[in-house]
Amino acid sequence: MTAKSLYAYTLQPVIYEVSEEEQRHAQLVIWRSTNKIGMKAWIIMGVIVALSILGILLLKNYSTIFCWVAIVCVVLYLLVRKYGLEWYVKRKMNEFPVQEIKGIRLGVQPHGIVMRQQMGAQEGVGAIGWKDVYEWYNTPEFILMNFKVKGQQGAYILPKRMDSKNFSFNTIRKHLTEAAGEAKQI
Repeated sequence: MTAKSLYAYTLQPVIYEVSEEEQRHAQLVIWRSTNKIGMKAWIIMGVIVALSILGILLLKNYSTIFCWVAIVCVVLYLLVRKYGLEWYVKRKMNEFPVQEIKGIRLGVQPHGIVMRQQMGAQEGVGAIGWKDVYEWYNTPEFILMNFKVKGQQGAYILPKRMDSKNFSFNTIRKHLTEAAGEAKQI
């Protein structure tokens, strides 16, 4: 590192507070990433619609009803999958409270993310090593890190507003890429 380059690690931990809205948004974005319609389903729906259109063109009178019903079923499936499931998931997420994240400070170090939290008169310190992160997501609004330490799973939602000279997202991305590979796509 040259004298002119900035120090890439945290000298003073930054405040880590994630609002309920940010947590809900992150949960929804991650759920949306898992709710993709697979290629097999698209092929099946395409074949059903193609055969139904062919049936409408070639069959006469009341025989075309089952073709129209098949097209309506495909459209209903798409609407329920896109809007109905998301409505249901949002409703279910609102039934469970989110954990309030306040009073925590985070720092970036060569060995991992360091967390400091005031607990009464003492300050607790913990660290999540880069090697403990097994997957991560990079979205326009946040970075999500999933990790496993001593058999317990956890996650950090790092909103992009935290990106600063004391908490460099470039450094975090570099270490995450080295330790856990490229970011998962959402």
